Formats: sequence, structure tokens, C-alpha cells
Amino acid sequence: MFYPAHINLQNRKCLVVGGGTVAERKVVAMLISGGEVTVVSPDATELLVFLADIGTIQWHKRQFKTGDTKGYFLVCAATDFTTINTAVYVEAHEKNKIRLVNVVDVIPQCTFAAASVVTDGELMISISTSGKSPATSRRIREHFEDTLKTSSLYTLGYENGKPVPIENQGLPYPVYLLLDNRKCVVLCEQETSEIKRRVSLLQRCGATVVYNPTDFEDTFLVISDASIRDTSDTFLQESLDRPNSVDFFTPNLIIDDNLIISISSKNGADISKAKHLHERLTHQFENNGYGAFIDLLGARRAEVLKTFPTSKMRGDFFETLIGHVADSPQSQTCCLSLANPECSAECLFNWVRQGKIRHANDFISEFLSIQRANLK
Repeated sequence: MFYPAHINLQNRKCLVVGGGTVAERKVVAMLISGGEVTVVSPDATELLVFLADIGTIQWHKRQFKTGDTKGYFLVCAATDFTTINTAVYVEAHEKNKIRLVNVVDVIPQCTFAAASVVTDGELMISISTSGKSPATSRRIREHFEDTLKTSSLYTLGYENGKPVPIENQGLPYPVYLLLDNRKCVVLCEQETSEIKRRVSLLQRCGATVVYNPTDFEDTFLVISDASIRDTSDTFLQESLDRPNSVDFFTPNLIIDDNLIISISSKNGADISKAKHLHERLTHQFENNGYGAFIDLLGARRAEVLKTFPTSKMRGDFFETLIGHVADSPQSQTCCLSLANPECSAECLFNWVRQGKIRHANDFISEFLSIQRANLK
């Protein structure tokens, strides 16, 4: 499980290495959250070129070089070249001790994972399956777009196919921190319910939790009941008494095993709206089979990665698998009980909800065998 955190990027320096579609989405997310974004890439998408031309971002039209990551709060590597991405990670995290580093699709070279995000301009909702089922995360995101009248970051930046400016919307930047075996410090005079909530999350994410130490060496993040701003910026900080003033805050959460949905509001406003939505989504998603479904798919993910040589083929496999409904018209696709909570179709999702895990696994194995035969 990854730790959900909404980062304060207002006026923070962010670097994106790469200029393709994936890099573009990273840039858009950082801009609506108030980040000051620099892009390093010899080429860039139409939107990134447009944003550079109007002065919204800085664009260094060249390959990454040594020294590029110095002085940044957050760094993301999103090129098509493994050697470049690795060089970015090594320099940013290992040499320059930058705490927020992401190499797209390479979890061992990340301190945080990106989230599927939707927003209505006032509320920010992010979805994570802890890397176990991106396809399920996408389906839930699309459901929110339809039912909550929100927009995803995939659609921002263009109108009628043409690039448009990206405005700072004052929204946080949702991420999921990878905390396994990382030192996380808790500073408090007493264990309040909020402190206990965070400690429980940290421990579920594999963090090493230390209370009130005198030595902060190798500390990744600090959660405190008072602001203790560290001038060296060697760790990330959440301050419970001033949630929007430091590096990040822990949002309202809906958790079902490895499904995590987080909700926050713009500048801490619209609390009642966020609370109402939290209650609604808790009822819809907690203890309704989504976590078990994601765990099933995640358990087979390594096998799927070995079977299919490209990310597109793997994505297509999971889309077909998730959408399968037995003995149904060809046009019917599994709704994951998102559109119809009472749906009782014979599908992978309902088999998991009914506890038919062996039956579900047998179906996945048979489907994989057919796909392997087709590849030969």
C-alpha cells in the first residue's frame, strides 16, 4: 500500500524531463497545483510548446545533462529512454537528496507514484490501486467523470483540439508516497486520534515510525502537531495545526485494501461538500469487493508482464479481462457495479465479490493460455 498525500506545490520548483504525452499530463497536474515548471527535452507536444511560448513554463530544448535537477522540490522523469530516466533518479534522489522523485512506470526508482485524478475546480479526487490494477483505476476515474461532472487531467489543456492556457487552480497535487522501510518521524505531545490515524497508515505502508527523536538523519517525512519548519529541507513535513502551510497533508480517505480514494478541497474550503462526497463514496466503495478484486488482478500481474512484450498489449489484456461478462451479448461489458450496484452478471468482478476466487483464477489462467497461443 502507498501513502496518500496531497502536496503543496504553490510556487515550488518542479522539473519534468521528457516532452511527450505522459510528460504533458505531469506538467498540467503541476500547473493547476501552482507549481513553477521547467521541462527538459529536445522535443515537446503541441501543448508544451504553447505553454513555453506564453511563458507558463520554461523549456530547455535539449537532452538532460548533469546538474539539471539541482534546486528542485519535485522531479519527474518521463522519457522513452531507460538510461536517461535512471540518470535523473540517481542525480535527483541519491545525489541531491530530493524527496519527491518519480520515474514513470518504474516503481523501484520512485519515491512517489502518480494518481488518477479528477477535479471540478473545487474538489480534487484521486484514485490509486497501489500499482496493482491501473485499468481498474481508470474505470473508476471515468465513472467519476460521468457521475460527478468532473474533468480528468487527460482532458485539460485543449479546447476544440487546440492548446489553451493552464491556470493555477489552487488545488493540491495528489501523490502516493512509497514508504517501505523509510524512516518517518512523528512529533507530538500526545497521541490524538489524528496522530493515530496517520501512524496506522504509515505502518500499513511499511514505514519505520519513530516518535520524537533528537536525530533526524535519513528521515523521509515528519508529521507533527505543530509546525517545526526545517530550514535544510531534508524531509517532507505535515503540520496538523497548519495543514496548508508546509509540504503536504493527509486527505480524507476511502480505503478498501489496495484501493485508495482521496478527497480534498481547494485551499481547505468547501469542507461540507467534501464531507458529503466522502460519506457517499465510502458507502459505495468500502467493503464492496473492490479491494479483493484489485488484489486478484495484482497477484497475476507479474505473469501478465512476462507474457506480453509491450505495455499496450498488457493494457489490452486487462481491459478485455475486466470487461468480460460470461454468456452475454458481445456488446455487454462488466460495469464493476459502478453503474449498477445491484448487477448480478457472471463476470470476474462478481465472482470475486461472491468469494469464487478459485473460479476467477481458473478463468484468468484459461484466458492467458488462449492469449499465449495467439502470440505464437
